[in-house]
Amino acid sequence: MYSKKAIQFFRKWVLSLFILITIDSTAQLKNIPIGGNLNIDRLYVGLLANTSLLQGGTNNSSNSSFQLGLRASVWLIPKMIRVRSFGALKFNENRTTNYIKSYEAIFSLLRDMEIAVGVMATPTTELRPNPITWESQVETNAERKIPGGKPGIKISYRLNENLKIAYGIHNQDNSLVQHFKIQYKAFALSSFFKDGKFFLAAKWRYKNNDFIMTRYDGNTALSVSIRISSRYRLYLDMGYDDRLGKFVFGEWGLRRHFPNDKLLTGFFSISYNKNLNQLLGGLFIHI
Repeated sequence: MYSKKAIQFFRKWVLSLFILITIDSTAQLKNIPIGGNLNIDRLYVGLLANTSLLQGGTNNSSNSSFQLGLRASVWLIPKMIRVRSFGALKFNENRTTNYIKSYEAIFSLLRDMEIAVGVMATPTTELRPNPITWESQVETNAERKIPGGKPGIKISYRLNENLKIAYGIHNQDNSLVQHFKIQYKAFALSSFFKDGKFFLAAKWRYKNNDFIMTRYDGNTALSVSIRISSRYRLYLDMGYDDRLGKFVFGEWGLRRHFPNDKLLTGFFSISYNKNLNQLLGGLFIHI
């Protein structure tokens, strides 16, 4: 006979699993209440497999990977002070491992204003995909040019329904660097100035078409994703070096997305990578 404690424990975890599966069946698990003002904001698991179609088999130069991550938050004082943290782990095909983490205290003391202190996304980093989303696992060359989170303090203020600004001071390579961001509807522009060099990033979403551009130290990167139907997307990813006077990165391809109303989703893809000189077939599945 099983003890009452064992039965209760089993029921608890069956219920938790049921909640995980049913609370949000749109490809990513979000806003899972745990109790005691604790909430799992996002839970992510993804597998990306790219295969060389010209040479056969897999190629260690491609970007196949497995990634998982979780972000959670807890209100210390409801609607005023909360702590938020995330961790994301990525295993790459070339046997390297990337671990991204953050921990920040967020103060919502005034209406439409937030102050964050800790290790967090800078105002510039906010234009890069969140590590607990599928976009981060297949981020573009332009997005990879944007620095990740840094220690510091950040102030975000929403002027109205459409306009938001952010300012942060962050420790970046042992230097205090100021970051700025302005967002109007679906257009965002951010920048910072470091060591006499100016970094600029711009992102725009128009009718489910995405455009992102970065510019830094004579290098320009541009990524474009165009929706051609409810399931198909074309994408173009280019990088140009002023000093060399040529394109230093190029990839373009087609993705066929799965329905996004299921627990598992993703896409098939076929692309050509100029740097690898390879035609790649890809499969991406995630929750």
